[in-house]
Amino acid sequence: MYSRFITRISPLYIFMFSFFIISQLGKHFFFNFSYLSGIRIDYLAPTIYFIDILSLPLIISSFVYVYSKSNTVRNWIQKNTFLAFSTSALLIVNCVFSLSKPLWFYGFIRVMQYVCVLIWLKNNGTKKYIYSAVIWGLLLGGIFELSLSLIQLSTRHSVQGFWYYLGERNFSIFTPGIAKAYFMGKEFLRPYATFSHPNSLGGFYLLLYVFILTQKRITNSLVKSIFLFTSSALVLISFSRTAIVGYVLVNILYFIRTFSLCKTCFFAKVSLAFVLIIFTLNISGDLNSLQKRTDFFEKSISIIKKMPFTGTGVGSYLIAQHNYPQKFSTFFEQPVHSIFLLIIAQLGIPLSILLFTSIFRKIDVKIRRVDFLFPILCIILTGSVDHYWITLQQNQLVLVLLFGILFSYEKKTS
Repeated sequence: MYSRFITRISPLYIFMFSFFIISQLGKHFFFNFSYLSGIRIDYLAPTIYFIDILSLPLIISSFVYVYSKSNTVRNWIQKNTFLAFSTSALLIVNCVFSLSKPLWFYGFIRVMQYVCVLIWLKNNGTKKYIYSAVIWGLLLGGIFELSLSLIQLSTRHSVQGFWYYLGERNFSIFTPGIAKAYFMGKEFLRPYATFSHPNSLGGFYLLLYVFILTQKRITNSLVKSIFLFTSSALVLISFSRTAIVGYVLVNILYFIRTFSLCKTCFFAKVSLAFVLIIFTLNISGDLNSLQKRTDFFEKSISIIKKMPFTGTGVGSYLIAQHNYPQKFSTFFEQPVHSIFLLIIAQLGIPLSILLFTSIFRKIDVKIRRVDFLFPILCIILTGSVDHYWITLQQNQLVLVLLFGILFSYEKKTS
């Protein structure tokens, strides 16, 4: 039954799903818990995105697959009774003590959605037509994003029109709170493309760059070169210092491995790395960025100390943070810029330990593979100083998509 169902999901559909990952087009639903001090907060608003609709066949297919493997699931639970029981118990505690139970259930549904998509990709990512559809969808999406970013950079405002339907928001360099960069004495609008923030854009395409760089399955050198160029350009014009530093480090580490193959190539890459470092050091942005991040860090530590066992509940971190006084004149409410602190604050220490331990066990052996190690390093680096990997839908989905493909190699060899 599962094999018959899976054949109905065509490569064109997977292409569309991979392409529309760049879109943040969706409908936000603002309830009482979505407001802080009378101001609407997108992070607290349940949202239905266009990509959610596209993911429905993958979700249904995964449910069919899990049902077909029900005996295997029961056997796993019997062999791991303590882990299954302790995880369930801690999740219930996290829900009961959550500062907003609707947000907890919304977050739980989101996680289940991503797990289903991951399962589907793990089971089908080795199929050549599926892999090709994913690569072409991501590549075309990158070309669209680069085109839009260059227009925004040159005109200093959004384009709208067709781009609105990919999720581009309406803004200009004069919009309050908009991200700007100062380079060589000139002011630039940092391109958002169809993302919520340029840092999110930079991190998204840094991860894609690393993924494509380490892929041996892409045999067409022209396609690979275009993809690497597009991703590189998007990382650089995002003016995200963390993404650019990550880009430099990844290239140095990767090309150290190829030193013996092409010494000229290696020294050229190192020279380029130094140029990018100088470029990064000359970029300036929000003058209060460091103070704001430090303030978020201190508040997250206080929240963890206050609720070490239960956590704030999934999705409720900002509600807890709002109880602490603002140090800046304008309203500025964002999650702490660290995925690790944010996870611990929301889940509590015991559940976080279970989560991190489970992830480490899953990747312990695979991390020896270059195609696994480099994306992990990229996520750790950027996730240590920003939150978009677990708070923004586009970044979450690209994680699911790429690691679903990487995990599928394990299935093929097992």
